[in-house]
Amino acid sequence: MALIPFISTSEVGVPLLLGAIAIQTIFTALGSPSWNSWLRDLVPPSKLGGFFATRMATMGIVGIAVSVLGGVFIGEWTRVASGSILKGYSVLFFFAFLAGMTAIYYTSTTPEPPMLTVHEKMTYPELMAKPFQNENFRNLMWFSAIWGFSTGLVAPFFTVYLLIRLGLEIPLAAALAALTQLTSVVFFRFWGGLSDRFSNKSILQVSVPVFMLGTLLWTFSSIAEDYNLVIPLLVLIHVLTGFSAAGVNLGSNNIGLKLCPKGQSSVYLAAKGVVAAVTGSIAPILAGTLADLFDLHQLSLSITWVGPHGVIVVDAFRLMGLDFIFIFSILLGLLALHRLAYVEEEGEVDEKIVIEAIVAETRRNVKTISTVDGLRHTFEAPVKLTRKAVRRMKKTKRERTFSDDSEPPIQEDELGETGGIS
Repeated sequence: MALIPFISTSEVGVPLLLGAIAIQTIFTALGSPSWNSWLRDLVPPSKLGGFFATRMATMGIVGIAVSVLGGVFIGEWTRVASGSILKGYSVLFFFAFLAGMTAIYYTSTTPEPPMLTVHEKMTYPELMAKPFQNENFRNLMWFSAIWGFSTGLVAPFFTVYLLIRLGLEIPLAAALAALTQLTSVVFFRFWGGLSDRFSNKSILQVSVPVFMLGTLLWTFSSIAEDYNLVIPLLVLIHVLTGFSAAGVNLGSNNIGLKLCPKGQSSVYLAAKGVVAAVTGSIAPILAGTLADLFDLHQLSLSITWVGPHGVIVVDAFRLMGLDFIFIFSILLGLLALHRLAYVEEEGEVDEKIVIEAIVAETRRNVKTISTVDGLRHTFEAPVKLTRKAVRRMKKTKRERTFSDDSEPPIQEDELGETGGIS
């Protein structure tokens, strides 16, 4: 990509750019199963949440920083050399290439555990069929497919909604997008601690409804415009989206890693990725068609007050154009939650326990936020309130195991915090 402006004309440049994007996509798809399988073997299951929370937060911080720096660089380049803007982008792409090569160096120095292989010989179709024959993982793929379709319907239109429907300026729209990213960065560690102590399924059962609530609030923006409340509403939407997206992204990534059988994670993760990619690519196309279909339709709900001094009509709810797409996305999100209920994960607890832990931690942080200790604990997992409940649940499971097996259960105290067994 960096070399295109130097080796071709504008007529040939577009096909070359598309070819470069195709090469990136193909090799990303080839490498992703191996990468995810490697992380599955490298990171202890009990630390998946904390590890990926730190990793995603770091990526978010770096992404925000380089996006701002890249924008400043292009702005200055345009001011100094307005006739060669493409070459300015080439400079950015070249630095991206150098960063990628540096990442390869660190990848080569990272240890790789001995790979657990399955000695059973199978053909490629038989190998790819195994994830679909595993009922629990098949339920997870159903959730991933429906949830990917749900988010794929609305994700391409958030910026369009801000710029065209609400008429916001580009800097304000960019600031709101940055607010979402910053909120996710702040709460990655929060969700990571919860997922390590409860389960990824429990985290998803809490974060997915919050994400859908943020989507639902978009449909109130036209009403908020009537009362000059659109900016506060948009800030609330982007904060809720960033908060919940951190939990959804972390939980959906980690639950796939945990449910993969050892030695077969590459195949299982590849199948999950294929299913999510298919629905994720169909959804935007369908959403564009539906957006054109509903562009001239409107559904309104109003409250009418009739009195001796006249009639007062207040618009309570109004759906226009893209609002219908948001409603379809929410309905699909509810269906995805239903499919998630069929997924079984070790250590899962009722979502009420997670909510109580979040509320308790929030209250404690509000009381101590003015101190350094309070700031430190703001991003720690809120588990003190629920530790007894989780231990009680584990004790019940041990008692069941002891009643079924001839050998007594192994106590945590005898093995240490991590269990002592890999």
